[in-house]
Amino acid sequence: MTTLLERVRAGETLNDVLVIDAHGHMGRWFNFHVPDGSAAGMIRTMDRIGVRAIVSSGHAAIGPDYKLGNDDIEQGARAYPGRISGYITVNPNYPEREMRDELEARWATGLFLGIKFHADMHKYPSDGERYTPAWEFAHEHRLPLLSHDIVAHFEEPVKKYTQAKLLIAHSISSHEMLEAATGLALRHANVYLDICGSPLIYGALELAVEKVGAGRILFGTDLPFIDPRPQVGRVAFARIPEADKLRIFGENAMELFGLAGKVA
Repeated sequence: MTTLLERVRAGETLNDVLVIDAHGHMGRWFNFHVPDGSAAGMIRTMDRIGVRAIVSSGHAAIGPDYKLGNDDIEQGARAYPGRISGYITVNPNYPEREMRDELEARWATGLFLGIKFHADMHKYPSDGERYTPAWEFAHEHRLPLLSHDIVAHFEEPVKKYTQAKLLIAHSISSHEMLEAATGLALRHANVYLDICGSPLIYGALELAVEKVGAGRILFGTDLPFIDPRPQVGRVAFARIPEADKLRIFGENAMELFGLAGKVA
């Protein structure tokens, strides 16, 4: 039987493998050129690689206009059902009532599967009180919540909101991040690791699997912010069992996001 490593090394498209990208974006970015951030452009790239579906947040949402970014994702999800789904991005610099209304309205569309924080861009920590409505919403609906932040800022929220499923963005992109993220995951069963990120630290994925198990690690690429192909190689070339690679590529995301019967 041909292995995933052999297939990727040969340049094959993984059409018959369940690959779900749990960390995507959409649209333009303010400080460098994204060749094609459109939904159609993303689908073309996904098809070349063999990515079945992606869960995305809008670039505008983590930047200057979170509602515009959520609009972009909603339009993309409507255009490509079963291929594109969304994170509801919230911005803590706006009134609490506005955040609650945005969460309720987007969730009601059925096109969004989780919530997105970007503490770095929005200049507010994930454990700050202004994020409370989003943590409460994730807890109530048992939703994944993807956040890019210092890991220490997650400790209290994941302890309090046990039904929310925290997905730590870029969790293996440095040795320090890997140690902190795996430590948090070992302390809390509702914590998952996202492998997205441009730094490819040698042995990081193997160490993450060794520490927390493959069942809580998800494939992500930052498409179209970053070329997704190195991330495919990161999993395919990892010195881990083939079954673990399949879990990371898509099986874990299928379960975490409740995608059974919803993926094209």
